[in-house]
Amino acid sequence: MPNLLVISLEGFSASSRQMYPQLFPKILSRTAVHESLTTEDALNYIGAGWPNVILVSDSAIIEDENSELLAATINWIKHGGTMVFMGFFASTVESDKLNAMFKEQFGLKWRVSEYGSHDVRLHHSVDENMLRKASLVRAFQAKAVYLGHVPTSDIVYAGCPRNLAYAAFVRVGLGKVGYIGDVDFGEEPERLILAMCHLDRSEDSL
Repeated sequence: MPNLLVISLEGFSASSRQMYPQLFPKILSRTAVHESLTTEDALNYIGAGWPNVILVSDSAIIEDENSELLAATINWIKHGGTMVFMGFFASTVESDKLNAMFKEQFGLKWRVSEYGSHDVRLHHSVDENMLRKASLVRAFQAKAVYLGHVPTSDIVYAGCPRNLAYAAFVRVGLGKVGYIGDVDFGEEPERLILAMCHLDRSEDSL
């Protein structure tokens, strides 16, 4: 059973059901979970090699004072971990800082494009080895911080008619990095988070 670490540094617990009503009850029934509310606690868990998956629920991790934690998570990813930016991350992050992180820390061309509402569709290029699609909603309307300059192979959901990325998932070293731009905490991103963490089950299939 994988171990899942949630990093929530801005004072709001991601495991509160105010964020995702159904997500954490499912996660807690499928894996061991610890939520770090301080940088020091997160560094201790990562340094001990405890997590297999990390969820980052707000943007504090990319602030200068948390540079040691960001560096530790990047090294952890490159050695096989999966990290997903979700929750309040997209709605609280500064675009310039996010763009810089993608480029300088992960070597990605991803860039913030716009904040708005679009119809999004599950992208045809999603690799089943990266992400199982059986439990994912095929199309829905989403308010989100959308990314541009995302290669087709990295897109999970794309806005229609423009090819803006609502969600993206890519290999970095031996691990994976996911981004979910959603700001409304509905069922669709819940399903996607479970799939990115490989915690989706047959009973979740649509």
